[in-house]
Amino acid sequence: MQVFDGLRKEITIQNIVCTADLKQPVNLNCFNEYKHLWSKLELYQCGYVKDNTMKGCVMVFASGKITSVGTKQIETANIELQKAGNILKKYKIISTFEIVPTIQNIVGKFDLGKKVHLEKLARLMPKSMYEPEQFAGLKFSIQNSQIAWIFASGKGVLVGAKSVNEMNQGLFEIEKWINI
Repeated sequence: MQVFDGLRKEITIQNIVCTADLKQPVNLNCFNEYKHLWSKLELYQCGYVKDNTMKGCVMVFASGKITSVGTKQIETANIELQKAGNILKKYKIISTFEIVPTIQNIVGKFDLGKKVHLEKLARLMPKSMYEPEQFAGLKFSIQNSQIAWIFASGKGVLVGAKSVNEMNQGLFEIEKWINI
């Protein structure tokens, strides 16, 4: 697995959600006729592209929007969006296309290396919520719509970041309150 330049060692990337626009409509009704394409339109309003080399999969919407999910590297997400476009073009489902990827969400897990007292932390941290009878973790809202879920074990999850820098900033913000 790739090491993200500048990503703190306490953070491990779990999922990257990356989108692009094919800038043309896509007929999803034919997806089940081709290898590496499938859909269940009665349940989901999208089709899926996944070949045996892809780590994640690419969701394809009738509008031409596509979303890569399930990868752990930005480059892999970009490559899989391109592969999906090539597969759709090979089957003449779309014509020419250019992939301009946009990261929508990076999900990472972290470990603070020590146990934390969540009730105390909830009283200290602004924009936090802890309701143990509802969920075992403390929810902490960080800038730029990033959210952290922190557990008593000192482990947690960061969601909503759009860059490695935002992931690092989110963990620094958490540590600022942990170390008070």
